[in-house]
Amino acid sequence: MPVQAFVDDSGGKGQSRHFVLAGLIGQAEAWALFSEEWSACLASPPFIRTFKMRDAASCSGQFFGVTKPARDNKLRALARIINRYAEIVTWSVIDLEAHANTWGKAAVKPQRDPYFWPFHNTIMATCLTLWDAQWRERFEIIFDEQLVFGPRAKRWYPVMKEILKHREPEAATILPADPIFKTDDDSLPLQAADLWAWCLRRSTDDPSFKEFEWLLPEMTNVKQTDYSQYYDEDRMLNVIDQSREMLQQGLIPQGVSTIYAKIFNE
Repeated sequence: MPVQAFVDDSGGKGQSRHFVLAGLIGQAEAWALFSEEWSACLASPPFIRTFKMRDAASCSGQFFGVTKPARDNKLRALARIINRYAEIVTWSVIDLEAHANTWGKAAVKPQRDPYFWPFHNTIMATCLTLWDAQWRERFEIIFDEQLVFGPRAKRWYPVMKEILKHREPEAATILPADPIFKTDDDSLPLQAADLWAWCLRRSTDDPSFKEFEWLLPEMTNVKQTDYSQYYDEDRMLNVIDQSREMLQQGLIPQGVSTIYAKIFNE
């Protein structure tokens, strides 16, 4: 695959105010080079087996016993590797309290899982971003493994794919055949996405949090897409209203209804 997106998550119910998915997009050959450099950087002192931003932030886990200056030097080196190889970042952020008051009540599983809409929005945002950037080949998207929420959301992918085909028929031609799930030990770019997801989630939870703001100037080559989404209560209520109106007026495209029936009425 010539283009790959790697997506990781941060936050969740009982952990934070927001749930975030962040995806880094680049060419497959670049990601192969990235993985070599990232692995070498982790192996250099202080040795880190697997990078997780929450460990770095708290100097715990793999960063236990690492001084803050050494931690910051490691983060700076890793951010510079991201800057060399990742081209675009896209993110989907959902307000968990607002979700509990709207989609969490109105929708059935898996739509009431906070993971569901950010998962599908990240795929669609990646597709539209690449199309606007003149990419014309099918891309591949890899998510960090989610043993419960991942399979639930993925089952709906053919339906969401058909919806985009109806709305954006040309752009939909580059959608992946299927989203893929891997662990961040198997796919090192997921660890880079983890850095972005954690920082985005932490700063969205608390806009006054500035501790790692200095990382952004190290990654100026990574462009942010216009298709990223923040789901607040108004946004979620609007989606509910639009969906209800489409159902009442019989505006659901036939192809979407057919695929839905094929998947869920078996």
